[in-house]
Amino acid sequence: MSSRSRSLTLGERIDRARRISLAFGRIYFRVRSHRFLARRIQPADVAERWETLHRTNAQEIYDLAVDLQGLILKGCQFASARADVLPKPYQEILGQLQDKVPAYPFDVARGLVEEELGRPLEEVFREFAEEPLAAASLAQVHAAVLKDGTPVAVKVQYPDIGALVRSDLANLRALFRAVGWLEPDFDLMPLIDELGASVPLELDFLNEGRNAERIAEFLAGRDDVTIPVIHWKWSTRRVLVMERMHGRKITDTEALRSAGVDLEAVMRTLIEVFAEMILVRGFFHGDPHPGNLLVESETGRLVILDFGLAKELPDRFRETVLGFATALLQGDSAAMGHALIELGFETRDGREESLHEIAELILGVAKEIRQDGRVDPETMARLREEIPERIRQNPIVRVPHHLVLVGRVLALLTGLNAALGAKVDFLKILMPIALGVVGKAPQK
Repeated sequence: MSSRSRSLTLGERIDRARRISLAFGRIYFRVRSHRFLARRIQPADVAERWETLHRTNAQEIYDLAVDLQGLILKGCQFASARADVLPKPYQEILGQLQDKVPAYPFDVARGLVEEELGRPLEEVFREFAEEPLAAASLAQVHAAVLKDGTPVAVKVQYPDIGALVRSDLANLRALFRAVGWLEPDFDLMPLIDELGASVPLELDFLNEGRNAERIAEFLAGRDDVTIPVIHWKWSTRRVLVMERMHGRKITDTEALRSAGVDLEAVMRTLIEVFAEMILVRGFFHGDPHPGNLLVESETGRLVILDFGLAKELPDRFRETVLGFATALLQGDSAAMGHALIELGFETRDGREESLHEIAELILGVAKEIRQDGRVDPETMARLREEIPERIRQNPIVRVPHHLVLVGRVLALLTGLNAALGAKVDFLKILMPIALGVVGKAPQK
C-alpha cells in the first residue's frame, strides 16, 4: 500500500462513524442510568458504583482510541491531562495513551520516508533503527544516523492520518451536537473546535520545525535548557529530521535524584521558560506533558521536545493577565471576573458577575499554590464538583482557544511540580516577569 495521503472511502467513513457513535451512545446510556439511580434510589454504595462506571467507560474509550487512532487518540491524550475536568479513572486509563501508543510496522515507516525524500533510506542514513523510540497519536520517532555520522531522531507521520483526522472531526462534531441537544448544559463543542484548530497544524512538520527554531532563539541565552536542531535538508511536511537528544523523562524522579539532579532547580527552569514564552514572547509550546520533557542526567539540563502544538497570543494578553494576577493577589473576585471577560470568556446571560463565583474558587486554589507549591488533591476533587455546578447554573459558552492551551500548560506544570516533589512558588517566578513586560510589545 502506498503511504501517500488519501481520502477515506465512504464505507470507511461510515464504519468509523458507526463505531464512534455506538461507543459514545453506550457510555451516555450508562451515565444516564447511574445518574437516575444516584438521584432516585440513592444506593449506599453510590460512590463505588460511579468509580466502576468511570473505569468501564474509560477502558471502552481507550480500546476504541487504540483501534481507530486518528483524532480519537489525540483527543483522548488531550483529555487525560485535564485533571480539573475528568475523574481519576479516566486520567489513569487514558493517560496510558501518552506513551503507550502502538507503533506502525517498520516497512510502513520506511516507505513513507522514502516517498517523502524521494530516494532509498540507505542513501540518506547510515543507520536507521527499526524499533521506534516513541509512538504518539500522529507519528512515531526512530533513532538514526546520517551518512556523515550525525546522530538524529526521525519523526515519521502515520500514513492516512490526515484523512482520519478529517473524518473524525466530522463524526465528533455531529455526535457532540447531538449530546448538546440532549444535555444543553454539557457543551463539548469547544473541545472539538480546539482539536480542529490545532491538529492540522501538528500534521505539518515544517511548521513544527519553524516553531522549534523560533522558541530555541527565544531561549538562546540560557544554558539550562536545550531544544533539538532541525536538519532542514531532509525534512518535509511528513518527515522531520532533528538532533538526537538524550536524557531521562522528567518524571523518572528516582533515577534523576540518584544521578544528583536538583529537581527543584529543574522545575524552576521549566516555569521560567514557559513564563518567558507566554508573558514575554507571546508564543509558546502548548503541550509540555512528561513525554515531551527530558532531563540530562549529567548536567541537569532540561530538554524540550515536540513543537507541533504552539500558539501565538493576542498582543494585550500579558497586560490582561497581569490585571487578573493583581486582582488575585488582592483577593478581589469582582476584578478577577472583569479580567476573565477581557480575556475573552463569555457567559450565556452576558453578565460579568456570573464569573465572580468561579473567581472565588480560584482564589482558594491560589492560596494553596502560594503556601505549598501545589494544589491539594482533596481541593481538586472538591473543585471538580463545585465548578461544573456553578457553570451549569449559568454556563460559560466560550473560552478562547489560546486560554484553553494556557490553562492546560498551567495544569501540566502544576502536576509536574507535585510529581517531582518540588515546592516551587509559581507566583514568585511569574509576577516579576509579568511586571517587567507591562506596556511592552511582545519580543518576537
